[in-house]
Amino acid sequence: MARYAWTARLRPDKVADYVDAHANTWPDVLAAITAAGIRDYSIWLFEDRVFAQYEVDGDHEEALRMEAAAEATGRWRALMRDYFQPEVATDGVTWLPEVFRLD
Repeated sequence: MARYAWTARLRPDKVADYVDAHANTWPDVLAAITAAGIRDYSIWLFEDRVFAQYEVDGDHEEALRMEAAAEATGRWRALMRDYFQPEVATDGVTWLPEVFRLD
């Protein structure tokens, strides 16, 4: 099982909306994430910066394709685009390399 992490900056006026949306993540989005083999997914918030980490059981690129193919994921991502700063408005995020790990 491999771990992956990304970060992105939220629009300051959308931080509360982003938090509220994730407190009520649609069940079909959660099902699409799980079906893609993505596990132990967490998102943290620091001011207007989000940091996410998850594990993938299998090929990462295939998991992302599977998740993105779900209709609910498309609707969710369209909603999320409005919350991110313009530089990530097209689903772009900054992928983070792992530099330390203690299991």
